[in-house]
Amino acid sequence: MKHIRAPIALVLALMFAGLTALTGGVIATVLYTTAHRNTIGLMAEVGRTELDSLRQSLQVELAPAKAQSDFLSEYIERGSVSLNDNKRIADLLLGSLASSRQLFGVALIRADLSTVAAARSLNGKPYVTDQGSALKNPLLLDAYRKGSAMPAADWGGPVFSNELKINGLTRLTPLRKNGQLVGVIATLISVPEINRQIVARIGMNRGEAFVLLDDGSVLVHPAIYDGRYVGSTTRPLPLPPDLADPVLSSFDPRKKSELPRYLTDLDFSLQRAMVDGVDRVYLFQPVLLSGSQPWTMVLTMRADELGEQLTSLTIAAWSSFGVAVFAVLAAILVGRKVSRPIQAFAIAARHLNALDFEHAPPIERSRLREFDMAAEAYNGMRAGLSWFATYVPRSLVPVLMRPDSAESFTSKEREVTVLFTDIVGFTAISQRLRAPALARFLNRHFGMLGAAIDAEGGTIDKYIGDSVMAFWGAPSAQADHAERAVRAALAIGERLKADNARRRRKGLNPVRVRIGIHSGLALAGNIGAPGRINYTLVGDTVNVAQRLEQYGKQIDDGSTDVIIVISQAVADRLPVEIPRQPLGLHAVMHRGEPVMLYRLDRFTPVPAEHPLKLLQG
Repeated sequence: MKHIRAPIALVLALMFAGLTALTGGVIATVLYTTAHRNTIGLMAEVGRTELDSLRQSLQVELAPAKAQSDFLSEYIERGSVSLNDNKRIADLLLGSLASSRQLFGVALIRADLSTVAAARSLNGKPYVTDQGSALKNPLLLDAYRKGSAMPAADWGGPVFSNELKINGLTRLTPLRKNGQLVGVIATLISVPEINRQIVARIGMNRGEAFVLLDDGSVLVHPAIYDGRYVGSTTRPLPLPPDLADPVLSSFDPRKKSELPRYLTDLDFSLQRAMVDGVDRVYLFQPVLLSGSQPWTMVLTMRADELGEQLTSLTIAAWSSFGVAVFAVLAAILVGRKVSRPIQAFAIAARHLNALDFEHAPPIERSRLREFDMAAEAYNGMRAGLSWFATYVPRSLVPVLMRPDSAESFTSKEREVTVLFTDIVGFTAISQRLRAPALARFLNRHFGMLGAAIDAEGGTIDKYIGDSVMAFWGAPSAQADHAERAVRAALAIGERLKADNARRRRKGLNPVRVRIGIHSGLALAGNIGAPGRINYTLVGDTVNVAQRLEQYGKQIDDGSTDVIIVISQAVADRLPVEIPRQPLGLHAVMHRGEPVMLYRLDRFTPVPAEHPLKLLQG
């Protein structure tokens, strides 16, 4: 059965229809946004006003403790009173209590844990002082432990005093002289008194307000003000479940912005919840009055106080956005259908241009007529290039594909580095292996060598039996061609060493290789008969490189994985960090002067001396 190929024109028509639907959704969204801003303007105004009032009231009630502790610390640290003058310090502490009704107690805890404390009342006696040791008072001992660890004054958290019969909030101020801790000032604020003042100041006309500390305990709530909660040493302040208030218990500080907050410029978060059948809105924001974690201020009100339009707008929002979402999804689906084959084709073509056949797989046929034609053409081109790249050196193919390839392959003399390899004892290996096994052995061996050569940008010129000839510096110039060749040789040695370890574990003999490397001038270009040409090198440099590989036989100790011999011309081009060991001057056939040779071998030390011998071809 012949598949139907849809034209791109039909697909684009469907896409435009989706975009039209999307436009309608955008218009509906704009209309909804304008109406929504007007509706929740009241909420924004109420929220800002009430939360600002709550923040200011909280700051006013906490300010006396901060002011008195700062005053006392500065007074003592600048030496206006001796730290050991108990009477004078007791008078200062009593004076600080008279400044505000919220302050219920204040104490100086010295580094030796001796204390001077003052309280507004104790056992029916007003304004009393006491001297003792923090070791006998767990509350003061805990205050010193926390305060001494603080880098600066901060709130120390809620506490309950058994002696004063009050739950409060502590302000801890570390005292330091010359960088050394000498004591801690602890100020206690009455939490019930804070609540009384805040409730009286802001009232509850619009709903209820409460403040949560960073540990989740409740600092401000009407139940604390009217005495419904009595603290204890284990729980100085209540948690929401302790107050049996469904409005408070229904609030979750981790849940934010149930309403579409992005449509307004609100500087607080919103949350809605059904409480005893009543739809309530929570307006809350963090307030950073502590040096550690922020506290949370919450204002709650009935949703019907915001107007009936809030519910109708929610319904309208779902309707308008439903249409918009449908249009968007339709456009996305159609767009993906069109763009997916185009994207796949572009990615595959990019990999194919780089001759990366592994990441350029065949493209599947398409139901779209034009894409199907493109896939068919691409797959044919890929098949042809894969065979082309198999028979042509990988480094030459990109140059062949350039517009100026003719100029690059014109025969000319170039400065190059040539590398020859040869397997030690290959004749015995070939006699021992059958033809299929020998082919697998050579393919694996040449694969390891080819990977190392390709990694350094070299060109494999030819395979000669068990030998490989490779070169650097042509057809594209490479300023570091000698260093690249040496790095490739060292990489071959590393690969052979690892592979020989594998062979030994399988009970096989290791494969050993000789390598010769020489740099110099050579004729590089397309050389051969008109019907069969080959890009290759011709010249004395090639001959010397091959003879250096043969010279490896004379220094072979019979155990080294790889023997690398280089000429002086190569050594002069290497950085100092590549180690080399001199082998002395050696005569090379058809060359007038002896050549200084070196050995590169990071695995086996080189014998001290080698006799001067003629390198035969």
